[in-house]
Amino acid sequence: MSFKKGDRVLVNIAPFIGSMKRSEDSIPCEVLDVDGPEVQVRTAHPYRVLSLWVLASWIDAEVPQGKAVLAGRDN
Repeated sequence: MSFKKGDRVLVNIAPFIGSMKRSEDSIPCEVLDVDGPEVQVRTAHPYRVLSLWVLASWIDAEVPQGKAVLAGRDN
């Protein structure tokens, strides 16, 4: 997947909690910047605002434009 500023994505919770192991849960985020394999994301409502650089491999899914960003991959 390639990402650009403004994309809405679901980021695996692992980098937010410092885990090396993938989780089944994801956090809705907005892409703020892209630098090669790293993506800067900011959490979306209802989560506390936090920005973080993550490897693109931690992004579980891109949310199509016009769709609400929901927590969890199955939503």
